[in-house]
Amino acid sequence: MTTTADRPSKPSTKAQRSAQPLEPLLEILRERASLPLEEARALPASFYTSQEIYDLEIEQIWRKSWIHVGRVEELVKPGDYISRDIAGEPLLITRTGTGEIKALSRVCAHRFMDILDGAEPAGNAESFSCPYHKWNYSLEGKLQGASYMNDNAAFQREKSEICLKSFQTSTWQGFVFVNLDPDASPLSTVMDQIEARMGNYDAADWRLVDRINWGVTAANWKLVVDNGREAYHHIGTHGESLEPLWPAHMVDFEPLETTDFFFARMFVSPEAAVGQEDGHYLNPLLLPAAPNLTPFERSNYIVAGIYPGFILVPGPDAMLTISFVPTGPDSHYLELDILAHKTALDDPDLDAKVKEYHDWLVSIQAEDAQAQLGVQRMFTSQLNLEGGPLSHLERAVWTFQRYLAKRLLAPGVRE
Repeated sequence: MTTTADRPSKPSTKAQRSAQPLEPLLEILRERASLPLEEARALPASFYTSQEIYDLEIEQIWRKSWIHVGRVEELVKPGDYISRDIAGEPLLITRTGTGEIKALSRVCAHRFMDILDGAEPAGNAESFSCPYHKWNYSLEGKLQGASYMNDNAAFQREKSEICLKSFQTSTWQGFVFVNLDPDASPLSTVMDQIEARMGNYDAADWRLVDRINWGVTAANWKLVVDNGREAYHHIGTHGESLEPLWPAHMVDFEPLETTDFFFARMFVSPEAAVGQEDGHYLNPLLLPAAPNLTPFERSNYIVAGIYPGFILVPGPDAMLTISFVPTGPDSHYLELDILAHKTALDDPDLDAKVKEYHDWLVSIQAEDAQAQLGVQRMFTSQLNLEGGPLSHLERAVWTFQRYLAKRLLAPGVRE
């Protein structure tokens, strides 16, 4: 089930774009990222409004990183496809005739039309035909037909080489990722470290049961990272929703040397727990529980934030993911997926339980989006918004600053 959720309205006034030169901003980033956690400070507001910073992020982060685009369950049969846009690149991810998952450009090699213009964003096709002039491409992206081109000598010489451009793809535990950089390091460089911390969770044994297309929110993409990867805001933004279940002071952040991700556990409060086992409070369940989890694993939700745009949240009964991409200096697109363990698929009440989980997740995301919009609106201020000291509960914000410094201060660094 895929739905588009109701969401808070966009700000009535766009944030002022920063005219501050790039180099002074990068020096601020260098200084903030070098601070120890006990001295950490938020980045200035100009980091969320600068066109120059945004352009550098697109080039050095989003065009050189592994970006989550979907699940293998969406690409089962040859011709199954999904459409995505990353850093200005319109993409078509499909299962080829040989069973390979391939990421193709949607830009027709003739006169640049979107070959999926007017088509469903996901579906199945025997081939891909450009709606403009009907140039036809195979599932592998190779041109296999073009009408009325026999009189063009250049076409006759080049037609065997004409194809849709392709990009790197990789899978991890059923998740599909794309990287626009042909020289990128393997996805496993980061995901092997995540897998080592997952215990008995293996996302290959879980299945996509719902997707919430949240759509575009008028807030800089880094606000999603700052907001969605720290626990401090539980006491304010989620004071009546998440805080009673997983209190901010009970979220445990693992100290890491790497800056490529952060890893935390949200432990259930004694008041919200449904019991104890081996000294661990147990999370309440809505969906059928996954098998083979230890009492410790049933006591918490993992929150793994893989930079730049993927948050993985495995829990005893549901595995949640949050995926987002920037759509401009002051906007981003976001989706939320709900996965259930494969043993839960035969539950006769699964659809109703997923619907209840869906509605709860929409309400949580609405709280987060409202907070992001509230911050973005304040960037219209003419004050010098320097950013204040960070709480130890905002370790993820501090880690993110170090990630940004690595990627923006050292051009050429790849994931």
